[in-house]
Amino acid sequence: MRITNSQGKSYQRCKRQYDYKYGQLLTPLSVGLPLKRGSWLHELLEADLRGKDWRKRNAELTGEFNKLFEEERERYGDLPTICENIMEAYCYHWREERKGWKILSVEDKYEVELPNGHTLVFKVDGVIEDDYGQWLLEHKSHKTIPNDNYRFIDIQSARYVWGLNKLGWDIQGVIWDYIRTKEPTKPKLLKDGTRLSKAKMDTDLFTYVSALKEYGLDPRDYRDVILRLKEHNTFFRRERVPKPPRVIQTLVNELVDVADEIEGGYHPTRSIERGCAFSCDYLEVCMTELYGGDADMVRRLKYRTATEEDYYGLEGLAEGLQVSG
Repeated sequence: MRITNSQGKSYQRCKRQYDYKYGQLLTPLSVGLPLKRGSWLHELLEADLRGKDWRKRNAELTGEFNKLFEEERERYGDLPTICENIMEAYCYHWREERKGWKILSVEDKYEVELPNGHTLVFKVDGVIEDDYGQWLLEHKSHKTIPNDNYRFIDIQSARYVWGLNKLGWDIQGVIWDYIRTKEPTKPKLLKDGTRLSKAKMDTDLFTYVSALKEYGLDPRDYRDVILRLKEHNTFFRRERVPKPPRVIQTLVNELVDVADEIEGGYHPTRSIERGCAFSCDYLEVCMTELYGGDADMVRRLKYRTATEEDYYGLEGLAEGLQVSG
């Protein structure tokens, strides 16, 4: 069978969830704010990585956003401005490191044969080459940047490294490219109207320096704050993590086991836990069926029927964001 990492992860988490998504091909009509914001940022990052004008892409997305119903726009807030501000700060922060990158792949889809005749289908955010070799690039947007444990135990990146190397690449590991989804705080003038506060605030260097220019203040008077923001950035982080061959092979073998089980037939049993309330897109239809309600009506009102291309062709967008909060 053709299998994606998302399929394997969904099946292991809850067979009922897997059946809704990949068996019945249900996909929600609307998405929550974290996924909407993460998808928007992902589009801007892709445009930038391709060497295109990400501001033009932001304008296109803004046009689509303005066509939404007023209730939806209110639910999402001023996403166009928030994402633009975050992206401006991101590009400023990484302006020097980017010069040393050679871009080898952007949002390309790959298929590679797994053991037992299965096929792994995957799409990568990017592959770059620098002085240290070739690296899988993973864009991640989070409310809070995860710790080291998350990066070392991640399943998706290990399987992607395996797939790329099997296709002839020489991937050294993963560059985790983190963006906090909170917009940096813009500093305001103090009551006297002639200076900015030097107190610590949740902002970044670009936003702070931009405010100094806007207010016509001399950056030299705020050198201590500027140096502090240079040394202690909390909004953007890149971490390089190698993937040991033993870890990679173990996780690939486990995906093969999952594919074997799915191919052999399965019963869509539920795995109910507290996380269902906030992490499952199929909670309403699942609970309606469980309590004997009109699940077909819920399907009509809350979901549409996806195509296989939605899952096999767009997996990088669907799962690569790893949004939270």
